[in-house]
Amino acid sequence: MLSALHRGFRGVGRNWGLVVLVFTVNLGLALVLALPLASQLERELAHRGTSASMMYSFDYDWWSHWSEDQTGYTRSFAPDVFGTGFAFKNLSLLLGEHPPPGVLPRNDRRPGQGGAASLRPEAPALDLLIIAVAGLYLLTQIFLTGGLLGVFRAPQGGWTFRGLIHGSGFYFGRLLRVSLLAVGLVGIVFVVNAPFARWMDGLAREAVSERTALAIGLGRHALLLAALVLVHMLASFARVIVVQEERRSATLALVSSLGFCARNLAATLGQYVVILSLALLLLTAWAAVDARLVVLGWKSQLLALAILQTFLVGRITLRLGLLAGQLELHRARGR
Repeated sequence: MLSALHRGFRGVGRNWGLVVLVFTVNLGLALVLALPLASQLERELAHRGTSASMMYSFDYDWWSHWSEDQTGYTRSFAPDVFGTGFAFKNLSLLLGEHPPPGVLPRNDRRPGQGGAASLRPEAPALDLLIIAVAGLYLLTQIFLTGGLLGVFRAPQGGWTFRGLIHGSGFYFGRLLRVSLLAVGLVGIVFVVNAPFARWMDGLAREAVSERTALAIGLGRHALLLAALVLVHMLASFARVIVVQEERRSATLALVSSLGFCARNLAATLGQYVVILSLALLLLTAWAAVDARLVVLGWKSQLLALAILQTFLVGRITLRLGLLAGQLELHRARGR
Protein backbone atom coordinates (compact mmCIF):
# COMPACT_ATOMS: atom_id res chain seq x y z
CA MET A 1 0.00 0.00 0.00
CA LEU A 2 2.72 2.49 1.00
CA SER A 3 4.95 1.41 -1.88
CA ALA A 4 2.08 2.02 -4.32
CA LEU A 5 1.53 5.49 -2.87
CA HIS A 6 5.26 6.16 -3.06
CA ARG A 7 5.34 5.19 -6.72
CA GLY A 8 2.26 7.32 -7.28
CA PHE A 9 3.86 10.42 -5.79
CA ARG A 10 7.02 9.72 -7.78
CA GLY A 11 4.84 9.70 -10.88
CA VAL A 12 3.39 13.07 -9.86
CA GLY A 13 6.94 14.35 -9.33
CA ARG A 14 8.00 13.22 -12.81
CA ASN A 15 4.94 15.00 -14.24
CA TRP A 16 4.83 18.02 -11.92
CA GLY A 17 3.41 20.11 -14.75
CA LEU A 18 0.09 18.33 -14.19
CA VAL A 19 -0.16 19.97 -10.76
CA VAL A 20 0.37 23.37 -12.37
CA LEU A 21 -2.23 22.56 -15.03
CA VAL A 22 -4.91 21.49 -12.54
CA PHE A 23 -4.15 24.52 -10.34
CA THR A 24 -4.44 26.85 -13.34
CA VAL A 25 -7.77 25.31 -14.39
CA ASN A 26 -9.14 25.62 -10.83
CA LEU A 27 -7.92 29.21 -10.60
CA GLY A 28 -9.53 30.09 -13.92
CA LEU A 29 -12.89 28.69 -12.82
CA ALA A 30 -12.65 30.52 -9.48
CA LEU A 31 -12.02 33.81 -11.30
CA VAL A 32 -15.46 33.51 -12.90
CA LEU A 33 -16.88 34.37 -9.47
CA ALA A 34 -13.92 36.24 -7.96
CA LEU A 35 -13.50 38.94 -10.61
CA PRO A 36 -17.11 40.21 -10.56
CA LEU A 37 -17.06 40.11 -6.76
CA ALA A 38 -13.79 42.06 -6.65
CA SER A 39 -15.22 44.65 -9.05
CA GLN A 40 -18.35 45.05 -6.93
CA LEU A 41 -16.34 45.36 -3.70
CA GLU A 42 -14.15 47.99 -5.33
CA ARG A 43 -17.21 50.04 -6.27
CA GLU A 44 -18.76 49.62 -2.80
CA LEU A 45 -15.57 50.69 -1.01
CA ALA A 46 -14.71 53.58 -3.31
CA HIS A 47 -14.34 56.93 -1.53
CA ARG A 48 -15.04 55.41 1.89
CA GLY A 49 -12.89 55.36 4.98
CA THR A 50 -13.55 51.66 5.30
CA SER A 51 -11.39 51.04 2.22
CA ALA A 52 -8.30 52.22 4.13
CA SER A 53 -9.06 50.28 7.29
CA MET A 54 -9.75 47.09 5.30
CA MET A 55 -6.09 47.14 4.24
CA TYR A 56 -5.12 46.35 7.81
CA SER A 57 -8.03 44.39 9.30
CA PHE A 58 -11.39 43.00 8.30
CA ASP A 59 -14.21 45.45 9.04
CA TYR A 60 -16.93 43.12 10.35
CA ASP A 61 -19.46 45.91 10.92
CA TRP A 62 -19.17 47.10 7.32
CA TRP A 63 -19.50 43.53 6.03
CA SER A 64 -22.63 42.93 8.17
CA HIS A 65 -24.44 45.94 6.70
CA TRP A 66 -23.17 45.19 3.18
CA SER A 67 -24.19 41.52 3.32
CA GLU A 68 -27.76 42.32 4.35
CA ASP A 69 -28.29 44.20 1.07
CA GLN A 70 -26.81 41.50 -1.18
CA THR A 71 -28.71 39.09 -3.39
CA GLY A 72 -27.35 36.21 -5.39
CA TYR A 73 -23.93 34.64 -5.02
CA THR A 74 -22.34 37.69 -3.34
CA ARG A 75 -24.20 36.77 -0.13
CA SER A 76 -21.81 33.84 0.25
CA PHE A 77 -18.90 36.24 0.81
CA ALA A 78 -18.28 36.01 4.55
CA PRO A 79 -15.37 35.99 7.04
CA ASP A 80 -15.45 32.19 7.27
CA VAL A 81 -14.02 31.90 3.75
CA PHE A 82 -10.70 33.18 5.11
CA GLY A 83 -8.13 31.22 7.09
CA THR A 84 -9.11 27.65 7.91
CA GLY A 85 -12.82 28.44 8.19
CA PHE A 86 -13.54 27.16 4.69
CA ALA A 87 -12.48 23.61 5.63
CA PHE A 88 -14.91 23.37 8.55
CA LYS A 89 -17.70 25.02 6.56
CA ASN A 90 -17.24 22.60 3.65
CA LEU A 91 -17.25 19.61 6.01
CA SER A 92 -20.42 20.88 7.65
CA LEU A 93 -22.11 21.27 4.26
CA LEU A 94 -20.93 17.83 3.16
CA LEU A 95 -22.43 16.14 6.21
CA GLY A 96 -25.71 18.05 6.09
CA GLU A 97 -28.72 15.76 5.76
CA HIS A 98 -31.11 18.38 4.40
CA PRO A 99 -31.06 20.67 1.34
CA PRO A 100 -29.45 24.06 2.00
CA PRO A 101 -31.90 26.74 3.24
CA GLY A 102 -33.72 28.42 0.39
CA VAL A 103 -33.35 25.60 -2.13
CA LEU A 104 -36.81 24.31 -1.26
CA PRO A 105 -39.75 26.56 -0.31
CA ARG A 106 -40.63 26.79 3.34
CA ASN A 107 -44.20 26.12 4.47
CA ASP A 108 -45.33 29.02 6.65
CA ARG A 109 -48.75 27.52 7.43
CA ARG A 110 -49.90 28.31 10.94
CA PRO A 111 -52.66 26.64 12.95
CA GLY A 112 -56.05 28.07 12.04
CA GLN A 113 -55.02 29.37 8.62
CA GLY A 114 -56.46 26.37 6.75
CA GLY A 115 -56.13 26.64 3.00
CA ALA A 116 -54.92 30.23 3.18
CA ALA A 117 -51.39 29.08 3.88
CA SER A 118 -48.77 30.31 1.49
CA LEU A 119 -45.39 29.04 0.51
CA ARG A 120 -42.82 31.76 1.06
CA PRO A 121 -39.40 30.86 -0.28
CA GLU A 122 -36.51 31.90 1.87
CA ALA A 123 -33.62 33.88 0.51
CA PRO A 124 -31.68 31.54 -1.79
CA ALA A 125 -28.59 30.08 -0.17
CA LEU A 126 -27.25 28.85 -3.51
CA ASP A 127 -27.22 31.16 -6.51
CA LEU A 128 -27.72 29.75 -10.00
CA LEU A 129 -24.34 31.14 -11.01
CA ILE A 130 -22.62 29.19 -8.21
CA ILE A 131 -24.47 26.03 -9.25
CA ALA A 132 -23.44 26.58 -12.89
CA VAL A 133 -19.79 27.14 -12.00
CA ALA A 134 -19.85 24.10 -9.69
CA GLY A 135 -21.32 21.96 -12.48
CA LEU A 136 -18.70 23.23 -14.92
CA TYR A 137 -15.99 22.46 -12.36
CA LEU A 138 -17.22 18.87 -11.91
CA LEU A 139 -17.39 18.28 -15.67
CA THR A 140 -13.91 19.75 -16.09
CA GLN A 141 -12.46 17.51 -13.39
CA ILE A 142 -14.12 14.43 -14.91
CA PHE A 143 -12.76 15.43 -18.31
CA LEU A 144 -9.20 15.86 -17.01
CA THR A 145 -9.24 12.61 -15.02
CA GLY A 146 -8.97 10.43 -18.12
CA GLY A 147 -5.94 12.34 -19.38
CA LEU A 148 -4.29 12.35 -15.94
CA LEU A 149 -4.72 8.58 -15.57
CA GLY A 150 -3.38 8.11 -19.08
CA VAL A 151 -0.21 9.99 -18.13
CA PHE A 152 0.23 8.12 -14.84
CA ARG A 153 -0.31 4.81 -16.67
CA ALA A 154 3.00 5.32 -18.52
CA PRO A 155 5.84 4.40 -16.11
CA GLN A 156 8.44 6.46 -17.99
CA GLY A 157 6.51 9.68 -17.43
CA GLY A 158 6.33 12.65 -19.74
CA TRP A 159 3.29 14.19 -21.37
CA THR A 160 2.16 16.75 -23.90
CA PHE A 161 -0.84 19.03 -23.70
CA ARG A 162 -2.19 17.60 -26.94
CA GLY A 163 -1.85 14.04 -25.67
CA LEU A 164 -3.49 14.95 -22.37
CA ILE A 165 -6.49 16.52 -24.10
CA HIS A 166 -6.78 13.55 -26.46
CA GLY A 167 -6.81 11.10 -23.55
CA SER A 168 -9.27 13.26 -21.62
CA GLY A 169 -11.70 13.37 -24.52
CA PHE A 170 -11.29 9.65 -25.30
CA TYR A 171 -12.32 8.53 -21.79
CA PHE A 172 -14.71 11.38 -20.95
CA GLY A 173 -17.94 9.57 -21.80
CA ARG A 174 -17.07 6.46 -19.83
CA LEU A 175 -15.84 8.40 -16.80
CA LEU A 176 -18.93 10.60 -16.90
CA ARG A 177 -21.11 7.49 -16.64
CA VAL A 178 -19.02 6.27 -13.70
CA SER A 179 -19.48 9.64 -12.00
CA LEU A 180 -23.24 9.59 -12.55
CA LEU A 181 -23.41 6.13 -10.97
CA ALA A 182 -21.34 7.45 -8.06
CA VAL A 183 -23.75 10.36 -7.62
CA GLY A 184 -26.59 7.84 -7.48
CA LEU A 185 -24.76 5.88 -4.78
CA VAL A 186 -24.20 9.08 -2.81
CA GLY A 187 -27.92 9.80 -3.07
CA ILE A 188 -28.70 6.34 -1.71
CA VAL A 189 -26.30 6.96 1.19
CA PHE A 190 -28.12 10.16 2.15
CA VAL A 191 -31.55 8.57 1.76
CA VAL A 192 -30.56 5.70 4.06
CA ASN A 193 -28.84 8.10 6.45
CA ALA A 194 -31.97 10.25 7.00
CA PRO A 195 -33.94 7.75 9.16
CA PHE A 196 -30.73 6.52 10.76
CA ALA A 197 -29.81 10.09 11.75
CA ARG A 198 -33.28 10.67 13.24
CA TRP A 199 -32.95 7.45 15.26
CA MET A 200 -29.47 8.42 16.50
CA ASP A 201 -30.68 11.92 17.39
CA GLY A 202 -33.46 10.33 19.43
CA LEU A 203 -30.89 8.27 21.32
CA ALA A 204 -28.82 11.40 21.92
CA ARG A 205 -31.82 13.26 23.37
CA GLU A 206 -32.53 10.35 25.69
CA ALA A 207 -28.91 10.03 26.82
CA VAL A 208 -28.35 10.54 30.53
CA SER A 209 -25.09 12.48 30.08
CA GLU A 210 -23.93 15.25 27.79
CA ARG A 211 -20.78 13.30 26.95
CA THR A 212 -22.81 10.33 25.69
CA ALA A 213 -25.06 12.58 23.61
CA LEU A 214 -22.02 14.27 22.06
CA ALA A 215 -20.44 10.90 21.27
CA ILE A 216 -23.63 9.70 19.55
CA GLY A 217 -23.88 12.89 17.50
CA LEU A 218 -20.25 12.77 16.40
CA GLY A 219 -20.52 9.02 15.76
CA ARG A 220 -23.34 9.32 13.27
CA HIS A 221 -21.46 12.04 11.38
CA ALA A 222 -18.35 9.85 11.36
CA LEU A 223 -20.35 6.94 9.91
CA LEU A 224 -21.78 9.16 7.18
CA LEU A 225 -18.32 10.47 6.32
CA ALA A 226 -16.97 6.90 6.20
CA ALA A 227 -19.79 5.87 3.84
CA LEU A 228 -19.00 8.80 1.53
CA VAL A 229 -15.31 7.87 1.54
CA LEU A 230 -16.22 4.30 0.56
CA VAL A 231 -18.33 5.55 -2.35
CA HIS A 232 -15.49 7.82 -3.46
CA MET A 233 -13.08 4.88 -3.24
CA LEU A 234 -15.33 2.64 -5.38
CA ALA A 235 -15.78 5.36 -8.00
CA SER A 236 -12.09 6.23 -8.05
CA PHE A 237 -10.93 2.65 -8.59
CA ALA A 238 -13.67 2.24 -11.22
CA ARG A 239 -12.10 5.17 -13.11
CA VAL A 240 -8.70 3.53 -12.79
CA ILE A 241 -10.11 0.26 -14.17
CA VAL A 242 -11.78 2.06 -17.10
CA VAL A 243 -8.47 3.61 -18.17
CA GLN A 244 -6.06 0.83 -17.24
CA GLU A 245 -8.13 -2.03 -18.68
CA GLU A 246 -9.87 -0.06 -21.44
CA ARG A 247 -13.31 -0.92 -20.08
CA ARG A 248 -16.35 0.38 -21.93
CA SER A 249 -19.04 -0.44 -19.39
CA ALA A 250 -19.17 1.92 -16.41
CA THR A 251 -21.42 -0.47 -14.49
CA LEU A 252 -19.07 -3.43 -14.91
CA ALA A 253 -16.11 -1.21 -13.99
CA LEU A 254 -17.89 -0.27 -10.77
CA VAL A 255 -18.61 -3.93 -10.03
CA SER A 256 -14.95 -4.80 -10.69
CA SER A 257 -13.95 -1.94 -8.40
CA LEU A 258 -16.16 -3.36 -5.65
CA GLY A 259 -14.52 -6.76 -5.99
CA PHE A 260 -11.01 -5.28 -6.03
CA CYS A 261 -11.65 -3.10 -2.98
CA ALA A 262 -13.20 -6.02 -1.09
CA ARG A 263 -10.15 -8.21 -1.78
CA ASN A 264 -7.72 -5.44 -0.84
CA LEU A 265 -9.75 -3.55 1.76
CA ALA A 266 -6.85 -2.82 4.10
CA ALA A 267 -4.65 -1.47 1.31
CA THR A 268 -7.32 0.60 -0.42
CA LEU A 269 -8.57 2.14 2.82
CA GLY A 270 -5.01 2.56 4.04
CA GLN A 271 -4.27 4.87 1.13
CA TYR A 272 -7.16 7.11 2.16
CA VAL A 273 -6.01 7.10 5.78
CA VAL A 274 -2.53 8.24 4.72
CA ILE A 275 -3.79 10.93 2.33
CA LEU A 276 -6.39 12.27 4.77
CA SER A 277 -3.74 12.38 7.52
CA LEU A 278 -1.39 14.31 5.24
CA ALA A 279 -4.23 16.67 4.28
CA LEU A 280 -4.96 17.28 7.97
CA LEU A 281 -1.28 17.99 8.64
CA LEU A 282 -1.23 20.41 5.69
CA LEU A 283 -4.32 22.17 7.02
CA THR A 284 -2.76 22.35 10.50
CA ALA A 285 0.41 23.88 9.05
CA TRP A 286 -1.65 26.43 7.13
CA ALA A 287 -3.62 27.26 10.28
CA ALA A 288 -0.40 27.79 12.26
CA VAL A 289 1.01 30.12 9.60
CA ASP A 290 -2.28 31.96 9.21
CA ALA A 291 -2.54 32.55 12.97
CA ARG A 292 0.96 34.04 13.16
CA LEU A 293 0.95 36.03 9.93
CA VAL A 294 -0.07 39.61 10.64
CA VAL A 295 -1.46 41.13 7.45
CA LEU A 296 -0.75 44.87 7.44
CA GLY A 297 -0.78 46.52 4.06
CA TRP A 298 -0.51 45.23 0.51
CA LYS A 299 2.92 43.60 0.88
CA SER A 300 1.81 41.24 3.63
CA GLN A 301 -1.43 40.63 1.73
CA LEU A 302 0.56 39.43 -1.28
CA LEU A 303 2.62 37.20 1.03
CA ALA A 304 -0.53 35.73 2.58
CA LEU A 305 -1.97 35.15 -0.90
CA ALA A 306 1.21 33.37 -2.03
CA ILE A 307 1.20 31.13 1.06
CA LEU A 308 -2.47 30.26 0.54
CA GLN A 309 -1.84 29.36 -3.10
CA THR A 310 1.04 27.13 -1.97
CA PHE A 311 -1.40 25.40 0.37
CA LEU A 312 -3.80 24.84 -2.52
CA VAL A 313 -0.99 23.43 -4.67
CA GLY A 314 -0.23 21.03 -1.82
CA ARG A 315 -3.87 19.87 -1.74
CA ILE A 316 -3.83 19.28 -5.51
CA THR A 317 -0.57 17.32 -5.17
CA LEU A 318 -2.18 15.06 -2.54
CA ARG A 319 -5.20 14.51 -4.76
CA LEU A 320 -3.10 13.58 -7.79
CA GLY A 321 -0.83 11.45 -5.61
CA LEU A 322 -3.84 9.47 -4.39
CA LEU A 323 -5.08 8.97 -7.95
CA ALA A 324 -1.66 7.82 -9.16
CA GLY A 325 -1.24 5.62 -6.06
CA GLN A 326 -4.57 3.93 -6.72
CA LEU A 327 -3.49 3.19 -10.28
CA GLU A 328 -0.20 1.71 -9.01
CA LEU A 329 -2.04 -0.39 -6.41
CA HIS A 330 -4.40 -1.77 -9.05
CA ARG A 331 -1.47 -2.42 -11.39
CA ALA A 332 0.24 -4.45 -8.66
CA ARG A 333 -2.77 -6.35 -7.28
CA GLY A 334 -5.42 -6.19 -9.98
CA ARG A 335 -4.49 -9.47 -11.62
